[in-house]
Amino acid sequence: MKFADDPTEYFNFDLGKAHHLSRREFEPMQLEAVGARFAHLAEKLPPLRALADQRGIGEIANLDQLPATFFHHSIYKSYPGDALIAGDFATMTAWLENFTTNDLSALDGREFFTIDAWLEAVNTDTAMHVLHSSGTTGSLSFIPRGKLEQQFSIRHAQMCMVEIAKPHAFYPNKPDYKVIWPSYAAGWSGVLTLGEMFRDAYCATPEDYHPLVPDRLSADHQLYLMQIENARAAGQEFVGAANDYIQASIDRSFALLGNEKERNAELLRCIAEDWRERKVVYAGGPVVLYNLAKAGLAQGLENVLAEGSRIITFGGFKGVSPVGDEEAVIKRFSGVPRIQFLYGMTELPTGFLMCENGRYHIPPWIIPYVLDPEAGEPAPRQDAQCGIAAFMDLTAQTYWGGLISADHVEMSWNTCSCGRTTPHMGTEIERVEG
Repeated sequence: MKFADDPTEYFNFDLGKAHHLSRREFEPMQLEAVGARFAHLAEKLPPLRALADQRGIGEIANLDQLPATFFHHSIYKSYPGDALIAGDFATMTAWLENFTTNDLSALDGREFFTIDAWLEAVNTDTAMHVLHSSGTTGSLSFIPRGKLEQQFSIRHAQMCMVEIAKPHAFYPNKPDYKVIWPSYAAGWSGVLTLGEMFRDAYCATPEDYHPLVPDRLSADHQLYLMQIENARAAGQEFVGAANDYIQASIDRSFALLGNEKERNAELLRCIAEDWRERKVVYAGGPVVLYNLAKAGLAQGLENVLAEGSRIITFGGFKGVSPVGDEEAVIKRFSGVPRIQFLYGMTELPTGFLMCENGRYHIPPWIIPYVLDPEAGEPAPRQDAQCGIAAFMDLTAQTYWGGLISADHVEMSWNTCSCGRTTPHMGTEIERVEG
């Protein structure tokens, strides 16, 4: 099962090879791998067993029946309603145990007073690498990823860089980039974990990682702010009060934001003077990349990144500004002619790179589906289809990798005009609820 256990080794870090397999080649491997994953996990994960029994599925005999075993994305916020707010982390741990084969007994009998402290213990004292969502719905999802899967994320990022770096060479065993990450240094959210993942994938030493904000963003703080925002959007008054821990985090954030101009200026000075000869990965959400680039251009800084530097961002530039010059600003500031976009979800350890024709390509260790938004039935896996994206991640070994997302997409199984044979998605991706 090397194909599913570690695709980077199976394909020898050659992403191009992975994306030029024919369906005739990769679908038998997918079926064998998912059959083994289901047989291994169905008896170990109660929610999967319950769903399979409800649907009458005892084994995976063909890929068409697979979506019937997928979890809806909301399952990862299905913990008892008040457990998180009440600080009942024994209940949270017991809930999490339903979704992983990793042993969480190291947390038995321990008290935690914040979400951050609980996540720190889960991710330090067990084999887990739990991530949380952004909390935009007013509650947090917790994704039961393990360190095993997180290590694959790092190797996959290196596999991507072998492709992105061309015509320059990138050697996964000898990473040599600086990473500029214009955001918080760390956090347990899926997005902020990317900064640390890029550090581990692309930097020779931790000192080559340069976040803008030298702090970890608190999960308690994030949840509190999103609850306030959602109450305001609903025309309601949020009645909760920040406890001392959350208030301290808020105060620290205000203090950090207070000297943002100084930190921006120092980061730009280092880019323009100290690191002129070093290859850089300039990575982050489009807003933060744009804002730093604008600040640089305001100082007269253009074409500042060394030859071989690369830009990586996720999502698009819609809503960043009314000007519509975002890509041009970033390219002018950096001197890098192409921005590498990727599509990702907190639930997936694998991001999908955009090809030169503006399509997000799905590697063969991810089995994609498009579901009817109303009936939930899968569309034929051929030609172009529109609907709710669903994925089976074959690299998930300690949790079930089948998931129905919240994204409405257009997906095609036709060979892309770029020559890649893997399924691919367009850029018009709409977040839906339900």
